[in-house]
Amino acid sequence: MSDKPQGNEEAVDRRADTTVTQQPGYVSTRQVTRDVAAEQRLMTYKINRIVWTVLGILEIMLGLRFILKLIAANPNSGFSVFIYGFTGMFVAPFNSLLGTPTWGDSSIEITTLIAMGIYALFFWVLARVIQIVSDRSTSRTVSSSSNDRTPPPGSR
Repeated sequence: MSDKPQGNEEAVDRRADTTVTQQPGYVSTRQVTRDVAAEQRLMTYKINRIVWTVLGILEIMLGLRFILKLIAANPNSGFSVFIYGFTGMFVAPFNSLLGTPTWGDSSIEITTLIAMGIYALFFWVLARVIQIVSDRSTSRTVSSSSNDRTPPPGSR
């Protein structure tokens, strides 16, 4: 019968391995601890940071689109063409939802504001699902030790 724990290393949240090296006049102990749960939490944190960064960029671009439409910026300038081109595909699903009130050349694109809210809600749900799926509800630690002794001569 083996004293070693059976199973997959990934099923254990924290694993510590200790190596002792003994030589005449020299003893070295090396302990390596791998915390799988902490590694997964770090990966989840990084993924959530990426999700929120993408949302931040999208919200900034949609906000710029709203402001450019509101102040009646020249739609043929390079910056306006870039902003309208980038955000056009994100606003397109909401274009026919409401009318766009206009005063002279400026317009209030309410659909852009609705798109901003819907995308914020979508990314919030996405971040929560990632966190829920990757969360571990329990934490376990496995320790094992062995003590090998040589019987004294003549004891048998």
